[in-house]
Amino acid sequence: MKWLKDIDSSFDTLLTDCYQRREMDMERHVNKLRFFGLMALFLTELAIGLYSIGWDTTLVVVDLATIAVVTCWCALVSHWSRSEGYKPWLKYVSILFDYTIILVVSVEIESLDVFKHFLQDLHQTEFELMLVSVLLLFNIMSAFRQGKLIIYYSTLCCVVTGTLVLEHSHTARAIEIHEQVIIICSGFLAWSLSSYITGTYTKLRHRERLLRYLPEQLVKAVERGEVDIEPGGERRDVTVLMADIRGFTRLCEQHDPEVITQLLNRYFSRMSSVIFIHQGMIDKFIGDAIMAVFGTPQEEENNAKNAIEAARQMLQALEALNQEFVAEGLPSIAIGIGIHSGDAIAGNVGSSSCMDYTVIGDTVNVAARIESKTKELNYPLLISGQSVHQSRLTQLKRVAMVELTGRSQPIEVYHYPD
Repeated sequence: MKWLKDIDSSFDTLLTDCYQRREMDMERHVNKLRFFGLMALFLTELAIGLYSIGWDTTLVVVDLATIAVVTCWCALVSHWSRSEGYKPWLKYVSILFDYTIILVVSVEIESLDVFKHFLQDLHQTEFELMLVSVLLLFNIMSAFRQGKLIIYYSTLCCVVTGTLVLEHSHTARAIEIHEQVIIICSGFLAWSLSSYITGTYTKLRHRERLLRYLPEQLVKAVERGEVDIEPGGERRDVTVLMADIRGFTRLCEQHDPEVITQLLNRYFSRMSSVIFIHQGMIDKFIGDAIMAVFGTPQEEENNAKNAIEAARQMLQALEALNQEFVAEGLPSIAIGIGIHSGDAIAGNVGSSSCMDYTVIGDTVNVAARIESKTKELNYPLLISGQSVHQSRLTQLKRVAMVELTGRSQPIEVYHYPD
């Protein structure tokens, strides 16, 4: 019965599960359309019959029985589609029921003189257009179900139903080849719509999964072809922001791992949002540290200013986050942020099977060294003179000339006054 599932063999377990849940969701939506559409049809038929021929017990009983059957069936489909587990057979049975109902409606109409006369007097082209339109609508609805097999199956049921209705109606009109061709063409249309819907859904699911591991800017750049997937890189003028939690080792000693994980996830989420707003890219999370880059993969007008403004808002967001932590009985945290601008190599680093888009160079090292000085100088944010110059911000205040580990020349650092 594996063919009933009709799932692409290239799908992994997670994507297959998403498609199966989506298929059950779509079956519920189609079921709603089926219920309201058929209820409207049967009630209209009953009203017209009673108005035209008066009270007819057979008509009322048949219509009410049909309504009861349809209601019970739709309730069953709704229950099956909502219950646990994937039911690949449900869409096939539902389609068979839909076309069976069309045949039942045709039989009911032929049993009523008013409808019989209406069909006999109806022009051939008008009758064919009315019937084929209904069948096409039912067939095209199969596009909202997953898989090519279900479209083939629906099209076959549609052709058989149209042939039976036209061949055995009291209109003395036989189905012609062009009507069957039209129905088959509707199958191709349904297949095209299904392929488009499925392809779009697949791309969105893949993109959603990529965004859980890669920065949004990088995903967009890859989609536009702006980032090569081969190892290598190019020189870029970037601004690097390094943020680190102070006293993190002591924090881990004093609290359970579950508490630390909860703190980090909420902290990273809040800080990442601020960085993204200012066109930054999260390069990586290094334990409790955040490395963000401004100016790659997309070039921005003023990377340094964006980074500095992001750092200020990160500190403001941390104050609000700490208030939440304290209210919940969790420990508050303090961070230090270092910012430096300069040239770096931005690109893919790693092997052909596993790569990481990152920036490498002295600029990254200097930003990390500046961040390490925040605790010593008692400033939560320190900015290099080069970043200050590039940002063209005049309100920044000089702090000191500092010696950085591994560098022969001291560097001037600034802070953002409150």
